[in-house]
Amino acid sequence: MQACNLPKLARKEGPFLYKNQIQIEESKEARLFTSNLDEYIKQRPNKRLFFTSRFGLRFYKMGYKNPDSRIGRTLQTKLGEAPVILDSSLIEASIRGMKGFLKTQGYYYPEITFEVKGKIHKKVVVYKVKTGKAYHIYRTELHIADKKLDSLVTSSAEFSHIRLGNRVYFENMLKEKNRINELLRNNGYFSFQKDIIKFDVDTAMGDFHANIAPNIPNPENFKRYKTYHIRAISLEIENEEEDSLHIGSDSLVTNLFVFKHNGFPLNPEILDRVVLFEPGNLFSNEISNTTFSRLNELQLFRSVNMTAIPIHEETDTPGINYVIKLQPSKKYDFTFEPQAITSDQSNLVTGSTGRNYGLASQITFSNKNIFHNAEILQLSYRISVEAQRGENIPKRPIFNSYESNLSATLIFPKLLFLRKLDKTWINSTNRSSLSASTIYEKNVNWIRNVYGLSFTWQKNKKYFNQYFTPAEVSYIKTNFNSVELEEQSKGDPYLQSVFSNNLVTGSRYGFIYNNQSDPRKKHFTYIKWDVIELAGTFINQAYKLFNIAPSDSGYNTFFGVQYFQFAKTNADLRYNRYLDENNRLASRLGIGIALPFGNSPEYVPFDKRFFTGGANSIRAFLPRSIGPGSYDTIGSLDRSGDVKLEMNLEHRFNILNHFIEGAIFVDAGNIWRIKDDGRKDAVFAFNNFYKQLAVGTGLGVRLNMDFLILRVDASFPILDPRKVEGSRYVLGTYSNVGLLWQNTIFNFGVGYPF
Repeated sequence: MQACNLPKLARKEGPFLYKNQIQIEESKEARLFTSNLDEYIKQRPNKRLFFTSRFGLRFYKMGYKNPDSRIGRTLQTKLGEAPVILDSSLIEASIRGMKGFLKTQGYYYPEITFEVKGKIHKKVVVYKVKTGKAYHIYRTELHIADKKLDSLVTSSAEFSHIRLGNRVYFENMLKEKNRINELLRNNGYFSFQKDIIKFDVDTAMGDFHANIAPNIPNPENFKRYKTYHIRAISLEIENEEEDSLHIGSDSLVTNLFVFKHNGFPLNPEILDRVVLFEPGNLFSNEISNTTFSRLNELQLFRSVNMTAIPIHEETDTPGINYVIKLQPSKKYDFTFEPQAITSDQSNLVTGSTGRNYGLASQITFSNKNIFHNAEILQLSYRISVEAQRGENIPKRPIFNSYESNLSATLIFPKLLFLRKLDKTWINSTNRSSLSASTIYEKNVNWIRNVYGLSFTWQKNKKYFNQYFTPAEVSYIKTNFNSVELEEQSKGDPYLQSVFSNNLVTGSRYGFIYNNQSDPRKKHFTYIKWDVIELAGTFINQAYKLFNIAPSDSGYNTFFGVQYFQFAKTNADLRYNRYLDENNRLASRLGIGIALPFGNSPEYVPFDKRFFTGGANSIRAFLPRSIGPGSYDTIGSLDRSGDVKLEMNLEHRFNILNHFIEGAIFVDAGNIWRIKDDGRKDAVFAFNNFYKQLAVGTGLGVRLNMDFLILRVDASFPILDPRKVEGSRYVLGTYSNVGLLWQNTIFNFGVGYPF
């Protein structure tokens, strides 16, 4: 690849643009504006593979000699990229764009020059920027002709984006224009448009001071802006069945609206709850938009068409009639999803970890508006079989692991039992859900039955979703399916805790923040935090209240089963940074703590513990193969913990048309016990935990089909906490490619790891 003569090609085609540089003379402004100015550069160099060689340009050169042959065309058009020839006119256009941007930041007199340097195939364009001094706001005024509008805007001055001492920032003026427009339209001024608002900017005060005043003139012919009140509301559910006898024949008049249901069985109280305006109210754009969103979020209608019809009268009280037309969606949804699955599983008898392969199918059925109050019933059944392999496991039958999962969820479009809050939180989507599930699992180690029941409230907004589960019950019954494992458990407290019957009664609260829009062009942040999960607290208080004595084991039981008490919190924080159109930097931090106490002081339930390693965790280590801490004893089966810390950093880059992507990554982390159980170096300690971190690195390839991402990651350990202290740095032990290959772990996955 290095033999391709790019200088020779450049002498024929013209100088190649290799790089753009921006040099801002003022250090403070350089930190603020370098990346913004870069967006105004009109000509970009050929893309690079994770900031190194320009393989696309070299492939183009390889096909340059035979452009008419099939191989030549493939190299040039499929794999290659034509050279970017330096264009001086685009440099001048870039400078004009930069100056325009700096003016929006308050720098009215910037000086920008450029210099081209470098070899003919590596031309570098250096943009030298002197921003000069910025204008700052010295005084603010309001130039509003209408006294009522002036009074309304003045009363909300504390929320203004135009503040004394700030730079004359164009973005703030746009924000202020939008704020004033929303303020007026939310207070009845239906006919007002934000284009009416102008800004008077006076920079003649000297010393780079400016006076800024929003300017709102009156309409022509000495008219005034009028407020609009709602006159009438009409809702109609459109019936598409041509032979229906109900078309246009059924209507219901309430105190708030006329409801033409056309035979659609929907309780009008549901519409009363989601339609937030009523006759006599002032028009509010915010309430109108929220009503539109809430009608869509009922998930009953394929389309919602809401029209506000102004009634212009020669009076001071013009009105609005709302006409809302709703097209129902299908009442029943049925999906069948065949699956090919792969999973990592530990063999509790041998302690080995292997990858299983199998088949699964999932059937999902939905019934919308099941009780005529916009409820949605969802039934899901999933069945799977896997081929579990390992030492001393027979190869017949092929599929020796089986799982059956049946779940039912009833979703209500409101906060049940919280009527006041439901009406108060009008700017969010409020839901309640009642869920029940049962799981039957059988593999070579155990037979397990899981039963669950929960009730949850949800409050969802654009970026911020909250959930609170006041009541959740799960019962897990596990039996041995292996004689060897049953014998081994008699002297192993860990296995005894795994195979004891588990009863968990608890409550949870958490939230998800996600501001992701277009992942290829924007930075975005994702935070999922299960803030608190408390188990066993309420039932334990009831036992104390009624003075119920513990069982012979010394612990309280419920229906003969010892219930668990613990407190748990778990956070997953992700930041995805856009570098350029071909490169992104993704990072993740995972933290979790689970504290057992009270009726189960030593362990939290097996399903509530933390594990690490695997395709979406520390990829250089197999699932459940490290921890807790640096504890490692031959035959040890317990790789669970009460404390978890994981950190991931991944550079993702485009290889071919965003269809094939690559990644280079580093993962680190471990799990620890929070209480001393006699195992050396298994307990989390602030003065020692960083020495016990497992660290791995590797490369990955992704096949991005937009709707599906398939990936393969190859990784190997750098620091192995299972080794004795002083020998944990293992990178130096890979003295040849063969040893490196032996220690490389391949992970297959669907979707990005985070």
